[in-house]
Amino acid sequence: MLLLRSLRARLLIIGVVPVLVALLVTAALTVRSVGTFSDRQQSERRAQQEQELERIATGLSRVYGRLIQPAVLGKRNDLVRQSDLEAAAGGRLYYVALSPEGLFSAETLGLQAMEPSAPISKGLTKRLDEGEAVVLPHSVLPQTMAHFVVVARGVFATSNGDSNGGTPFGLLVVARPVVQVPSPAGALRSALVPAFAIGLAVAILLALVLGLRLVRPLKRLALAARAVARGDEAVPLDTSRADEIGMVNRAFEDMTVRLAEARDTERQFLMRVSHELRTPLTAIRGQVDALVDGIFEDEAEQQLAYAAITAESQRLNRLVSDLLDLARLQAKRFGLEADEVDLNILLDQVVTGQGTEARERDIEIALQSGTLPVIIGDGDRILQIVSNLVRNAVRWTPDEGTVVVSALAEAGRVWITVDDSGPGIAPAKRADVFRAFYTEDGTGTGLGLAIARELAMAMRGTVTVADAPQGGARFVVELPCVTAQASTGATV
Repeated sequence: MLLLRSLRARLLIIGVVPVLVALLVTAALTVRSVGTFSDRQQSERRAQQEQELERIATGLSRVYGRLIQPAVLGKRNDLVRQSDLEAAAGGRLYYVALSPEGLFSAETLGLQAMEPSAPISKGLTKRLDEGEAVVLPHSVLPQTMAHFVVVARGVFATSNGDSNGGTPFGLLVVARPVVQVPSPAGALRSALVPAFAIGLAVAILLALVLGLRLVRPLKRLALAARAVARGDEAVPLDTSRADEIGMVNRAFEDMTVRLAEARDTERQFLMRVSHELRTPLTAIRGQVDALVDGIFEDEAEQQLAYAAITAESQRLNRLVSDLLDLARLQAKRFGLEADEVDLNILLDQVVTGQGTEARERDIEIALQSGTLPVIIGDGDRILQIVSNLVRNAVRWTPDEGTVVVSALAEAGRVWITVDDSGPGIAPAKRADVFRAFYTEDGTGTGLGLAIARELAMAMRGTVTVADAPQGGARFVVELPCVTAQASTGATV
């Protein structure tokens, strides 16, 4: 059973079974066709034999009719010997007396008598009275004549031996053994057995050879996978092949490259997260130690220390929340609320929340939204998406630059656009910016854009990036839009 689970055994079965089935079907159809042809040939040969016996029976009955006629007229007549007629007919001759007993019996005619095992049907009797030669069915023949073709014809005492409207004195019966046409089906079966065995052996051999050629590169691929699992990423594989094995090898090589990049990204992420965690923790510890040691005697200085501790704590909380959110989103264990959301108020909150850093660098954040409807959705998550995009825009916008937030809602969709005047994003890197832990300059955690995209996808929306009109980057959030009025059944 374990052997059958191997790919080599399965390939052998796949290679041999179709050939075996094809050979069996071909052999069965061939034998059947030959058998059908043999049966048809046997039927044709029997029909020819019956026609021949009908002619012989007609001729002999006429002979006996002419021989009987002188006896009817009281003249002497010498009968032909039965053995001579049987030799001429190539079969056996019998006589069935129909006249009164003793008158022209089989003995007086020099023929062997035959007693039918059952009465002859009226239909056959009528045909016999009309002078036809009739093939007698096996139901009226004795058991000893079961394998004979038997033809009977009436004997009429006329000058030409035919009916001429009279009644036959008896029946002349001509019998020959059934000619058996030798069937080629048996010989064909004998010939097919060795051919089938040879074909099966060749099929097994070819399946083994092809299976070995297919399994060998798969074994190398398995060894390469184990090597990669051990950390050895430089595994040589034949990627020049044009078949499916080459395609799998190329895919495996791409996977190893991606895995190496993922491991490198993971190392960088751990370093960045460690740095991001260490910085606020160090600041908090320093402020706490200073407060404990009584360094800050002035109340104003103590309030500044408390504010710094609060800010650093919020920074830590935001980092941990981002990590948890990303983990839940990727694990599909993230729930969304369905509340009324005023998009005008939400976008104002985004601009206000990011205004501190922007003002420090003289970056202008402009809001161009017009009048937006109240929609049904998770306001906190929409706020998180847009805040992450605006935070990213502010980070990459040079001092005294501009960030423009605009929105549009129509046809059941809402589009929120964030444009910046920064360096923009090259087309080749636009897919990478949404990968978790990816940062262009090596700073930060690289989670903001990844979380924004995952949240938008969870809301059945999208986040895309393009070029902004002023030369920077443009991020567009597209979300389904169900207005609060439409959800209550009112006409919008």
